[in-house]
Amino acid sequence: MLAMLAMDERYRPNLAPMLAKSQKPSKANSERPRRTRPDETRSTLALSPFELRSQKVPTTRKLLVHDNILTQSNILYRHYIIRRMGCCKNVIASLVCTAVLCGAGVAAYMYGPWNEDNDSGSEETPTTLTAKSSTCKNCCNGLESNCDLPIDKVTWAMVHNAMSSEDDSFYAANNDLSLEKALVEGYRGLMLDSCLCNGDTIVDVIQDFVTGSDEDTEENAEEQYLGFCHGTCGAGSRKPETVLNNIKTFLDVNPNEVLILEFQVGEGTLELLYQAINDSGLEKYVLRDEENDGTITTWPTLQQLINSNRRLLLFAHDGGMESCETSTCPEGIFYTYDHFSQTNWNDGETCELRGNSNTIPDKHGFFLMNHWKNDENLDLPSKTNAEEFNTYEFLSTRLGKCDERVPNIVAVDFWSTGDVLKFVEDQNTKIGGGGDAVVAASRSGSIRH
Repeated sequence: MLAMLAMDERYRPNLAPMLAKSQKPSKANSERPRRTRPDETRSTLALSPFELRSQKVPTTRKLLVHDNILTQSNILYRHYIIRRMGCCKNVIASLVCTAVLCGAGVAAYMYGPWNEDNDSGSEETPTTLTAKSSTCKNCCNGLESNCDLPIDKVTWAMVHNAMSSEDDSFYAANNDLSLEKALVEGYRGLMLDSCLCNGDTIVDVIQDFVTGSDEDTEENAEEQYLGFCHGTCGAGSRKPETVLNNIKTFLDVNPNEVLILEFQVGEGTLELLYQAINDSGLEKYVLRDEENDGTITTWPTLQQLINSNRRLLLFAHDGGMESCETSTCPEGIFYTYDHFSQTNWNDGETCELRGNSNTIPDKHGFFLMNHWKNDENLDLPSKTNAEEFNTYEFLSTRLGKCDERVPNIVAVDFWSTGDVLKFVEDQNTKIGGGGDAVVAASRSGSIRH
């Protein structure tokens, strides 16, 4: 019992005298010589716990051995902890290296020499940009009944962040397929964001995010160039000359189609964007109001635009764009919020207006419904949401909630998912009286490629 208590360090000081007394040999035993067996020549301090239990070792020696075992165990435990800490450090370092290598792999795929200047898009040929509705020679944007309607009475299918697609190697893209394919299928509105790019890759973006650094753009201003991106060129960008040339080619080969481009102008890009539009040759198609000051109040019909060959409407906001009613706008570019009301971003269900100066839908020609919603956790484009939002039933339900006015522009993510084109086509058929046959390509459900 004393030996058991002695194993606990708290009792050892009080038990030491008792242990000494209990281990004092008797006189008879002390005078009797003890025979030592060969296997007892090894020190009991080196005995294992199993050997201690199997052999007759004095209690005091057992205590000494137990202390030695505890000491060695503590040492081994400390070594174990140190090794585990080192292992954890190695695991963390490995994870960081893996993340960097993955980022480098993505960057190599997106920004290698095969994707020169960060743009995998190429100039399309007239054949590849022929609209599916082009077989109808008397149609305007796919329907005969559209022709006599003012352009602000027609319903437009628009692609949100149209430059951002998996086709064009964007990270966290808003769309699977390119804007050129959207035009061919039947979308007649494109939202584009202009940016100043400096050659950063996705690896640079991740590094800046982790380190919290934000390089001064003035240091490398000479290296900056105009791009179409969303937020940062490092996550993907397209050359404006390629995109604008493709849009011009589309208008060249489809004389009965009218387009709307809506630009979110990045800081410092307005003049570059205006120059790029002129350099592309699109200027000959751009609609200008009679006063040429961006203050148009009565919109022409689709047929009038087709007859005059002014089949491109340009709108822009941010980046120095202000109301054309109070300031001078670039020639041929309308200030978006002089003519647009819009629903809230990331809503997808109501018709509540976004908090800008345009609070009365009827005051402006166009009522834009932002019909998309990002992932709630990551705040990135969500194809899962698009698969629900872009269905015919969901679109019908949401427009049915718009009491004051039905939106005439429907902007969506993942344009190739769902029934958006079919829904817009049916809306225009109803608006135009429903008398003519639908001549555009049949669109019963999702587009498959």
